[in-house]
This record gives sequence, structure tokens and C-alpha cells, in this order.
Amino acid sequence: MTAAKHPPFPSGALEQTCKLIGDLYSGSELTRIMAEIPLKNDPGEGNTKWRRLAFAVSSNQAATGSGNALIALITASMRPDRIFDRADAAHQSRDELNQVLSLVGLRVRDDGKVAHTTRAQTTDEARDRTERLQTLLRNRGAHQEVLAYCRSELLRKDYYEAVFEAIKGLGSRMRQLTGLDADGYGLVESAMAGSSPMLRINALQTRTQRDEQLGVANLAKGLFSAF
Repeated sequence: MTAAKHPPFPSGALEQTCKLIGDLYSGSELTRIMAEIPLKNDPGEGNTKWRRLAFAVSSNQAATGSGNALIALITASMRPDRIFDRADAAHQSRDELNQVLSLVGLRVRDDGKVAHTTRAQTTDEARDRTERLQTLLRNRGAHQEVLAYCRSELLRKDYYEAVFEAIKGLGSRMRQLTGLDADGYGLVESAMAGSSPMLRINALQTRTQRDEQLGVANLAKGLFSAF
């Protein structure tokens, strides 16, 4: 971003940003970051980290009528050389920062700089800006059909609903592949059980392969029964 005066940030975005940055650093590290900006109204290391940051940034914002102090705090905190020894945590923090900042039309780039982006209109749209979760799931080989049914729940970190929706998606996928009009335990029994199942996970030529088929079918039955 340019050195132009940025409008003050809403209190919610300011506080959430300060919480994410406060979780990433120790009190003494924050002292150095705040001095670098500089943020002069620092209540000191005896205070809760995020409240300390929020107080200093809010004071600056009120005095200047500008949100530049928060942008400077983000930039200083997410600088590549500063997050080098905590890269994984910083990547997660940047992902969460981008969800918060999307509500005011901003994002944090990989180089730590703050840039403009299309503004999210709702909290659900803001959550959809996540990149880390999608990358993690793809790296673990998550099937696209599963993601189609549980993405929004995963973004809310509502893991029970995520699994529940994934199981519903499994049933839908099995019906799509087989043409069966069934659900749950009965669907799995019709689609995957017996000597010549409609859905096969292997060639069923050996005892091991047949055991694998039976094991996966039983696992699917258990999932449907549980959820």
C-alpha cells in the first residue's frame, strides 16, 4: 500500500487483528515491534498482549484519524525475516488475518505487506478467503466430493458438522455411482457387500483384497450409524 492516509479501522477488525498478532509474539518481542512503528502509547508488558496492542493502536488512530498504525503493526509483525523461526504459526496467523481484513477490503501478502483486495460483504464470505485450509486438505489428498459437502463447516471449525456433512456427501456420491435409491447402512450393504459388489475398491481377486473390500464396507456402515 502507499503512504496515503487509511481510514480508521472498525473496533472489531482492530481487536481481532491485535489478538492474532499478540498470540504470535512474546511481550518483549511486541515491545520491540511497537517501538519500531512507533506506537508511543504503550501501556507496558504487564498488560494482556492483545489489549496492550489494541490500546496503543486505538490511541494512535483517535489522535491521527487514520488506520495507518494498524497497517504498520501488521507489516512489522508479518515481515518474512521476523516470522522465519515461527513460519507455520505465522502462515496460519496470516490466513486468519486475511479473513478479518477482507471485511475492510485488505489482505496481507506473502511478503508481509498489506494490499487492497475485493471487500468481503459477510462473515461467511470472509471465512471463504482462507487459503491454508484448502492447501492442507489438498496436500492430504482430500477428495473434492468431500470438500464440496463440508467446506463451510470446516471454515467455521465446526468439526462435528463437517464430518456429518461429509458422511451425507458419501451417501450422495454412492447413490450417484450406483443409481441405488437407498441411504445409510442399507445403501452400503447394497452397494459394497456380497460376492459381486457394485462399488469395488480393488479387483477382489485375493483374500486380502476381499478383506479390504469388507473392511471398507463395514467402516462406511459404522460411519453412517454413528453420525
